[in-house]
Amino acid sequence: MKDHQSHSTCWSLAARLFAAAAVSAAALASPFAGAATSYPDQPLRIIVPYGPGGTGDVIARLVAKKLGDDLGQSVIVENKGGAAGSIGTMTAARAAPDGYTILLAYTSEMVINPIVQKGVNYDVARDFAPVAMAGSTPLLLVANPSLGVESIQDLVRLAKASPDRVSYASAGPGSPAHIAGALLAKEAGIQMAHIPYKGGSQAVADTVGGVVDVYFSGMPPAIPFVKSGKLVALGVASKQPSPALPEVPALAASGYARLDLSGWFGFFVPKNVPLEIQALLHGKIAAALQSEDIKTKLAMQGVETNAMSSAQFQSFVEAEQAKYKQLIQELGIGAE
Repeated sequence: MKDHQSHSTCWSLAARLFAAAAVSAAALASPFAGAATSYPDQPLRIIVPYGPGGTGDVIARLVAKKLGDDLGQSVIVENKGGAAGSIGTMTAARAAPDGYTILLAYTSEMVINPIVQKGVNYDVARDFAPVAMAGSTPLLLVANPSLGVESIQDLVRLAKASPDRVSYASAGPGSPAHIAGALLAKEAGIQMAHIPYKGGSQAVADTVGGVVDVYFSGMPPAIPFVKSGKLVALGVASKQPSPALPEVPALAASGYARLDLSGWFGFFVPKNVPLEIQALLHGKIAAALQSEDIKTKLAMQGVETNAMSSAQFQSFVEAEQAKYKQLIQELGIGAE
C-alpha cells in the first residue's frame, strides 16, 4: 500500500513538474503569450507627428473615438510635432511593443524623410509594422488670385515668359510639395523659385497672403480658401478629379502624367507588437475607417479612405519608397 501511495505521489509530482515546465516553455517561446487575452487593459495613445488641426490630426481623432468605444478603453491622441514629422515618428519607434502606442503617419515620415533628412535615426522596415491604410489625398495646386492665372496652362505660359517670376511654396526641403513643384518645373520646362517653409500651415497662409504665388497643398487646408475665392485651384496631382472639388482638373490627365502624387496616411505600431494584437488593431481601425460617418467626414476634406489588408499596405509602402527614391534622385533633391 505504501509503495502504491509512493508511486502515485511520484507520478503526481512528475505531472505537476511537467505542467510547470510546459508553461515556462510557452512563456519563453512567446513573452507576450498572455497579452492578447487581456489586451487592452489600459488606455492607448495615437501619436500624430504634427500639431493639432491638420489632416492627420482629424483622421486620428475620428478613429480614436470609434476605436475607444469598440475596445472599451480611452484612446488619447498625442500631437508631437517637429522635424517635418520625424520627432513624433522616432518617439513611436522607441515605444514599448505592447500595442498601446500607435503612430498615424504621412507619406513624409514613412517614405521621404529617411531619404532627404540628415539624422533620421529610425528605419521604417526595422522599427515599424503596418497596421492599416487610413486614406489618401491628392496634392492641390493653388495660386494667389493676384497672379492672374486660372489654369495650369496659364501658369506654364507665365513661367515660360518670365523665368523665376513665379515662386512656389513648400512645407520644407524634400516635402511632397517641394517634390511636386520641382517635378512640374521639369515636366513643363519652366523655372520657378522654391520658397521652403517649416510647415504646411504657414505655406498656405503665405500663398493666401500673396507672399508666394503657388503651392501644392494638402486638400483639407486649402479647400476653404478655394471656396471663398482667396485661392485659385489650378489642378489636383492625380489621375482623376477629387470628389471634394470635382470641377478642378486632374493634372495627370492634363498633359502632366507624372503628377500623380497623392499623399497618404496610415496607422503603424512598433515592429515587435504581437501579431494577434496587430490583427486586432487592423480589424478595429479598418472597420472605423469604413464606417459611413467617418468616410463622409473625410471625403468632405478630400480624403479618400482605402481598404487594404496589412500585407497589401506593406507592399504599398514599399512601392511608394521606391517611387519617391527614384524621383528625389532624378530631381536632385539632396538631404537637409
